[in-house]
Amino acid sequence: MAVFSKLNPNMWMLGELFPPFGITSFVSAVVVCVISFYIIKRLSGETQVPVRDSTKNHSWTSITISSKAWYCSICESLLLNAIGVYCDCCGVCADQDCIKKANAKLPCKVITSNTEVQLHHWVKGNLPLGAVCAQCEEDCSMEPGLVDFQCCWCQKTVHTECLPSIEKFCDYGPYRNMIVPPWCVQVARRKGALNKHLLLRAVKDPGWDKWTPLVVIANKKSGNTDGALLLSEFRKYLNPVQVIDLDERKPPAALQWCVLLAPKIVQILVAGGDGTISWVLTSSHKLDLDPEPPLAIIPLGTGNDLSRVLGWGKQNSGELQVDQVLKNIQGARVSELDRWKVEVTSTRHLGLKLPSKVYYMYNYLSIGVDAQVALSFHKTRDSIFYVYGSRVFNKLLYLCFGTQQVVTSDCKNLERRLDLYLDGQHIDLPELESVVVLNIPSWGAGVNLWGNKGMSGDNSSRLSQSYHDGVLEVVGIYSSFHMAQLQVGLSCPVRLGQAKVVEIRLKDKSPMQIDGEPWEQHPGKLKVTFVNRCPVLVNQNRSD
Repeated sequence: MAVFSKLNPNMWMLGELFPPFGITSFVSAVVVCVISFYIIKRLSGETQVPVRDSTKNHSWTSITISSKAWYCSICESLLLNAIGVYCDCCGVCADQDCIKKANAKLPCKVITSNTEVQLHHWVKGNLPLGAVCAQCEEDCSMEPGLVDFQCCWCQKTVHTECLPSIEKFCDYGPYRNMIVPPWCVQVARRKGALNKHLLLRAVKDPGWDKWTPLVVIANKKSGNTDGALLLSEFRKYLNPVQVIDLDERKPPAALQWCVLLAPKIVQILVAGGDGTISWVLTSSHKLDLDPEPPLAIIPLGTGNDLSRVLGWGKQNSGELQVDQVLKNIQGARVSELDRWKVEVTSTRHLGLKLPSKVYYMYNYLSIGVDAQVALSFHKTRDSIFYVYGSRVFNKLLYLCFGTQQVVTSDCKNLERRLDLYLDGQHIDLPELESVVVLNIPSWGAGVNLWGNKGMSGDNSSRLSQSYHDGVLEVVGIYSSFHMAQLQVGLSCPVRLGQAKVVEIRLKDKSPMQIDGEPWEQHPGKLKVTFVNRCPVLVNQNRSD
């Protein structure tokens, strides 16, 4: 008892509040809460643009096998079979034994600086094929080895002997009006328990004529690693902080550029499929940006319908020509794209009232067999057994699932499952397996449904279609076999009409998709209404 009497009386109070097992439970609960907080924060992503600290290391990327010879920037040895790495920001190369020396001796492309004077950042050797000297206009890098130089800002190439004659100040080259110079970028160092990195704090206008900075958004995992290659290529031409990886940060973080530079117009280049583009456009709307940034596209998806309509092509070519993409953006025309709100109100399911949801549509909405095919494909792509993601393989999967629907006809007699209203008027439906609500003249990887000649069942006085007229076009598809005929131009859909407000009352569970993102929709009411128009860039140099 004498021992217990010497204890701090507060310990007795603590023991009463937390019994022996209670203290353990309390500590465990605190630990779980802290861990959960950081996990949720990590999954939700930062709302600010992260910045790589270029003063520490280069941004190393593995060299792929190509017709170009690569030489180590330190030991100058030939990198046989492309075994080595290169910095996708400045172009420095190194073999595995020279990486540490390259980080210590060779500076990387700076992202921020305190001086408005920008000198050329010359990197020796490994020039692109066909490089021409900016001084004497003769071919560069004609001899084997680490010879001649290239500026990683203006992309000028020059002979070693011509280097003293070149103006030492860099003008940022032909894409100057798209580049954010380092002296305009202000960063802040964020220090926390689990993360220590730089964040973009402020961006100022350099005062250049027609300066319209470009922000590139892509996911490095998109398009069978095409996204990773694209991000690397654009870091060479722009300030690396202008290139955002969606695998690390969500679109709101990338769109912080528009907030920091308002009222200056920022152009956004999105590399991805229709779902990624819709994600970025919706994020822009929810952030209430003023002005809203015009958007250009590099198609990395399977369908790429919006990219086709705006002239950016049906798919990305094997070898990306960044300089041509930048030229196309410089000469692009600003247009407008209708933004539609889709309000989904579900009826009770298993006695529970499901919450209402709001989606935004830019391309098309469909209920029926085409959504079922898209849903089957997405379930397969999300499977752990999906390991090969080429565009050809994806199209083959679509073909397989479409053929499956010819046999199973899961969406047969769709007209019995829903009621369609166009501007409040009930539409009598024939026997269908899909209803498609169109905003753009492209569906299913390039099929112009509404503009298809020989269409039947026209209930509309309007015939023309536009993606910025505040009017939707609605068509029906008879079956999966009919859908295949539409793909090759051997048939036409049934034209159901045009409307400013489309309402669908769904009586039974059915597959549904918006801009290529599918799900199973429970019975309820869908209402599509006009919201506003968002700016987009139309390629004037379209090749298709």
